[in-house]
Amino acid sequence: MVRIITYFIVIIALVGSSVWIADRPGMVILEWQGWRLDTTVPILLSFLLFAATMLALVLRLLGSLHALPNRVTRRWSANRRRKGYHALKAGFAAVAAGDSSRATEMAKEAGWRLTDSNTSLLLQAQAAELARDETAVHRYYNLLRASPTTELIGLKGLITAAYRAGDHGQVLDLARRAVAIQPVDWAVQTLFDALVRERLWEEATRILVSHQTNAFQPPDKANRYQVVLDTQRALESDIAGQSSDALRLARRALGRDASMVPAAILAARLYAAAGRVRKAARLVEAAWCRTLHPGLVGIYFDIWPSDDALKRLQRAERLVTVTGNPDHLENRLLIAGAALEAQFWDQVHEQLTPLLTAEALSQRVAVLMARLEQLERNDAATADNWLQRASTAPADAEWHCRMCGTDATQWDACCPHCGRFDSLAWIIRPVLALAQTPALTTEKCIHSALLLKEHDLL
Repeated sequence: MVRIITYFIVIIALVGSSVWIADRPGMVILEWQGWRLDTTVPILLSFLLFAATMLALVLRLLGSLHALPNRVTRRWSANRRRKGYHALKAGFAAVAAGDSSRATEMAKEAGWRLTDSNTSLLLQAQAAELARDETAVHRYYNLLRASPTTELIGLKGLITAAYRAGDHGQVLDLARRAVAIQPVDWAVQTLFDALVRERLWEEATRILVSHQTNAFQPPDKANRYQVVLDTQRALESDIAGQSSDALRLARRALGRDASMVPAAILAARLYAAAGRVRKAARLVEAAWCRTLHPGLVGIYFDIWPSDDALKRLQRAERLVTVTGNPDHLENRLLIAGAALEAQFWDQVHEQLTPLLTAEALSQRVAVLMARLEQLERNDAATADNWLQRASTAPADAEWHCRMCGTDATQWDACCPHCGRFDSLAWIIRPVLALAQTPALTTEKCIHSALLLKEHDLL
C-alpha cells in the first residue's frame, strides 16, 4: 500500500513538472569549439534526465559486476553451512541411535563443511566415543576446551573419558577446573565424588558446605553427607591420636544424626577414656533406642571394665528397658548373651525360645543355642547340630554395600570394594546375594561363635 501511494506521488510530481515546464517555453543555445546547439528547455531537460538515468544504470551494472564474486561466495558458503547443519542433525540422530559408522560419517562431513563451528567438534567427539577412538575423543574435547565458550563442555567430555580410563587423579584435576569455571551441579557433584574417592575428606567437606546454595544435593541428602564426612574424619583423627578433634567431629555428626552408630561408638569410647562414664552411657543408650545396633553392646559393657557377669546382665537389662521394646530381636539376643555369660540358663531359654521358629532363626541365634548346649549340658553333639543349622540359617544384619553387594567387616565412608560414598548400610544381605554365597561351614560357625564371645555378644 505504501509503495502504491509512493508511485502515485512520483507520477503526480512528474506530470506536474512537465505541465509547469510546458507553460514556460524557452530556447537554449550551446556553443563549444565551433559547434552550436539550439534546443528548447523541455528537450534539454529530457536529455539530461535520460543521461542521468543511463549513468545510474551503468554504475549499478558495474557495482553488480564488482560484487558478483562476493555474492557467489556468500551463496556457496550459505549452501555449505546449510548442508553442514543438516549433517549435524543427522549425526546427532545417529549418536542417539548408537549408529557409530553413520555418526562418524556425518561428523566428518559436518567438520568439513562447518570448519568454524564448535558444535561440529562436539559431534565429532561423540562419534569418536561411539567408535571407541579415545585418541580422537581427547583431541576433539581438548579443542572444545580451548574455546572459552565451550570449555565446560570439553571438560565434561574429558572427565567422562578419564572415568572410562580409570584415571581418577585426572578426574579430580578436571573437576576442580570445571567448578572454578562455573559451579554447575554436575561439576560440583563430580568434584565431590572424586574427593571422597581420594579420601580428601576436608576438601570434600568444604565443597559440600560452600555449594549448599547450589542445591547439587537435596538438603536431607547434603545433611547425610555431612554426617558421613564428620564420622569418617573423626575415626581417622582418632587413629592419628587426635582425640579432641575426633570427639568434636563425632559429636557434630551425632548432632546432625543421633542414629549414626560409628560416631556414637567412637564418642562413647572417648568419653569413657576421659572418665566421663555417665556421658558415655547416656550416649550409647540414646543410640541403642534409635538403632538397636549390636555394635553398641560391646562399647556399653567396656564403659565398666571391672563389672562381673551378673553386673553386665543388669547393664543389659537397663539397656533393654530404655528401648521399651523387650521383644525386639536385638534386645532378646542382648539379654540371652549376658545371661549365658552369667549362667542363668532359664533366662537364656526364655529369650531364645521365641526365636527358634523357621521364620525367626538366624545364624546368631543358632550359634547362641550351640553355646548354650555346650555350657549348660556339655552336649557336644547337640551343640554341633546347632552349628550345622547355623551354616544354613539366614544371615544376620551386617555392613553391606547397597551398590555392589559386597560385605564389609567395619563401617567406612566408602565401600572398600567399589569405592562408592555412603553406600554401606547395616542390613540383612538380600536373598539374591545369599543364593550366590556358599553356605557357612561348621568351622566358620565356630569361628563366629568365638568372635561373638570376644565382642560380648554371647
